[in-house]
Amino acid sequence: MNAATIVTSLRIALSPVFFILFTSTVKDGHASPIALCAIWLLFGIIEITDFVDGRIARKTDSVTPFGKVFDPFADSVARLTYFLSYLVTGLMPGWVFLIILYRDLGLSFIRLMFMSRGTALGARLSGKVKAWVYAVAGGAALAFVTLRSIETLGSGWAASAASIFAVAVSAGWGLCILAAAWSLIDYIAAFSRHSALR
Repeated sequence: MNAATIVTSLRIALSPVFFILFTSTVKDGHASPIALCAIWLLFGIIEITDFVDGRIARKTDSVTPFGKVFDPFADSVARLTYFLSYLVTGLMPGWVFLIILYRDLGLSFIRLMFMSRGTALGARLSGKVKAWVYAVAGGAALAFVTLRSIETLGSGWAASAASIFAVAVSAGWGLCILAAAWSLIDYIAAFSRHSALR
């Protein structure tokens, strides 16, 4: 197990911790300051590991077929976990989560088809854009919870900002759906081109 794989594994290991912490402390869109600090810390670590593991692999010349598959798998585990956390606590509509889940399952099938033909399918541009969209949308939802929690302390500016972020969160879910659809179509097209060459 190389350094990049260890960093990727950390993303998977922290995902259930995020779920337990978020769902046990966020009630009616509010959480205590201590819980919010811990949630933000976990969220930050999860997203940072996604940013650095590929760079570590390239810098140490340790890019492997396994890593090309393990990294996007860890991405799916992490992001589905915190999206599920948002679903359970009422921040994400169920149908949005379902579309994201179906996209990930479809892409997993495509990756298996590639592997059955001896090819490890790495991340494509559409997948990288999707990852950034998911991260920003996830962060916006967490910021919304933070602002609502501050609002309960009697802060007027937090109430105004929370109203703005409520719109941003809805827009974020819409962008997640578009990014999910685009990336799935892109990977299907890549598989079709690969099949045509055989």
